[in-house]
Amino acid sequence: MKLIILAAGQGSRLWKYTRQNPKGMIEFAGKSLLKHQIDLFRKKGITDISIVTGYKKEKIIFDDIKYYVNDNFLKTNMVTSLMCAQAEFNDDCIVSYSDLIFEEKVIDEILGSDYEIGITVDKDFNDYWKCRLGESYSDDLESLVISENMINSIGNPNPTIKEIDGRYVGLIRFSKAGIQCLVSHFKQLRHINPISKNSNRSFEKWHMTDLFQSMIDADHKLKPIIIHKGWLEFDTEKDYEIYQDWYNDGSLKRFIRL
Repeated sequence: MKLIILAAGQGSRLWKYTRQNPKGMIEFAGKSLLKHQIDLFRKKGITDISIVTGYKKEKIIFDDIKYYVNDNFLKTNMVTSLMCAQAEFNDDCIVSYSDLIFEEKVIDEILGSDYEIGITVDKDFNDYWKCRLGESYSDDLESLVISENMINSIGNPNPTIKEIDGRYVGLIRFSKAGIQCLVSHFKQLRHINPISKNSNRSFEKWHMTDLFQSMIDADHKLKPIIIHKGWLEFDTEKDYEIYQDWYNDGSLKRFIRL
């Protein structure tokens, strides 16, 4: 099992903290977000780790890590960053976003699945989302519909309540066959250069959810790996500051135990 961490982005919504460092190098609870991930995965026996860098790539330095670079990080997004690490697609792998921290139990659920493509889904995210985002939490909801243990819709930014069966967490498990399936689908789309069905994004700017929805529409099987809390996403300056408050006053354990 391999781990690929996507850490190329500029983190513009965290600019107060990313002006000098990539988002994954922001420190929280005593170490960087990337160090939290690397330490936890190594504890679970995953030592074949690659990081896709881009913005301020020289600041991401860890021992015994392989590096790939998305030099076009300003004009692209997660899908392009993942494709920069194609040399690692010869085995089962976990793909993680660099702006996350999570508990050991989350990794246990991922490692315990045997899906070709398994998408980590938090079924119990509502309280976290409301406490994190306040009254505007509904503005950041996206569709994620699960039926018969299959994901049927993901990433629609204007979902109805019936279209929200959980929240996508930026952690994906691929079997070797599963990651090759994703690459094949990506290469087919690259010749078409489509606009995203959910977001109207151009192909080079596709988010991972855009690619997932395209695969679902092409009848590929994407399955949910269900978790219940145990993770944090660092997307904005407000996120970072409110998490610091929760950490300092001891209330963070409502959502994650570090």
